[in-house]
Formats: sequence, structure tokens, C-alpha cells
Amino acid sequence: MKYTFDVAFLPCEALKKHDARIVVDLLRATTQITTFFDMGGEVLVPVTEVDEAFAMKEKLGEDWKIMGERGGLPAPGFDFGNSPLELQAAGAPEHAIITTSNGTRAIMRAVKDCAHVIAGCARNAEAAAWDALCAGPSVGIICAGRNGEFSLEDTICAGMLVEKLLALAPSNGAESMELTDGAMAAMSLWQSMGPDITAVCQASTHGKILSGLGFDNDLFFCGETDASSTVPVVKEISGVPAIVGR
Repeated sequence: MKYTFDVAFLPCEALKKHDARIVVDLLRATTQITTFFDMGGEVLVPVTEVDEAFAMKEKLGEDWKIMGERGGLPAPGFDFGNSPLELQAAGAPEHAIITTSNGTRAIMRAVKDCAHVIAGCARNAEAAAWDALCAGPSVGIICAGRNGEFSLEDTICAGMLVEKLLALAPSNGAESMELTDGAMAAMSLWQSMGPDITAVCQASTHGKILSGLGFDNDLFFCGETDASSTVPVVKEISGVPAIVGR
């Protein structure tokens, strides 16, 4: 069987058909989502706008918490920000609503025409890659970007994921493998600038902004590779796209 691996540098690109998609917002949404489930959380509902988050909380109930950010910091009225280390310290709620500047928008775009969407990051890279391969031979990686612009850290993480897909696919029955131009470019960037993802985060525009906000330690946490076996996947629950861990 032939496997095809693709990378989109922004979710606004004309996306190809995929059996599975891995959405990457390394700093920090998909790392935060993975950490939420690592900490025992059960359900996350992603939304794109702040007002949607409060409307969803009103619909789902007061026991639902809201997490996320705008400009790197929690919006007024949020229960949690978007720092995985702060979430680790506080403990994850059972269920929450999440909205971020880039990551949740990318997830909501990815689910429009793909039945199997995964939140991927450096920490769960190998687990996410294997889960995607099990969904079918066409895998797309969608970089969230930053405010509609190219993101260095997302793209390098995508390149690492491509490398893992290539390594794992033969064990899942791949007889041949093909990379799109985007996948080749992302893997080339990963091979030239990796494997120290923390250093990439520190050098990136977004990493410098987060550092200026006092989140230096998040960069180290987000740069850790294969520290988690959790695979957050999007499922429809009562007509609402929701993320569950497995």
C-alpha cells in the first residue's frame, strides 16, 4: 500500500483530502491539550472565539471551566490560561472549553472535511504519528501558524512528525511512501535545525513573545519530545466537536 504524507504551513491553505490530520500548535495549544489529558482531564470542547466560549459554558453548565488565551494571556473570566506548566501545577478539570488565538481555529478548520483529527505536539509526536497511520494511508499535518503567518516552531515540529511517519509506516503495511512538497520542505527544515526543539522555540518569534510574558519554562516543556503517549482526538459528542484523550 502507498502512503502519502503532507504538510500545510497554515490552516487557510487549500487542504488535500486526508484520512487523518495532525494539527500542530506547538506554542502552546496542542501541547496544552495533550497536557490536559495527561493530567486526567476527560473532555475538551474547542471553540474559535472568546464569546463562543462563554456561550458554550452557559449551554453545558457552570461546572465546565474555560481555558485558553488571547495575546498569550488568559482572557478576563477564564479559569485557566494556555500554560501547560500552570495546568500541571493546578491540576486539570474534568471537562473544559478551550479557545486560543491559533490552535483551536486550526482544529476547527481541520475537522470540516476530515473524520480523524489529532492534536499533536513534540511531547506526543510518536504516539500521534502512529495513531494517524492507523486511520489510513493519507496523513496531513496542519500547522496552526501565528495570526495567519508562518510559524517556525510548528513547521519544524511538523517535519519531525513526517520523519516519524516515514519510520513507522512500514510497520503498518506501507509498501511505498510519497511526500508532498510541503512535507519535504518541513522535514528538510527539521533536519537542518533540529533536534533541539526547545532552542527552536526560544529563537522563534512566538517563543520570544512568550518569554517576554514570563513563560520561559513553557518553552522547555513544549520542546520535550515523546514525553507523552496521549493522543487527543476530535469526536462529535451531542452534535458538538469535542476532544477526548486516548
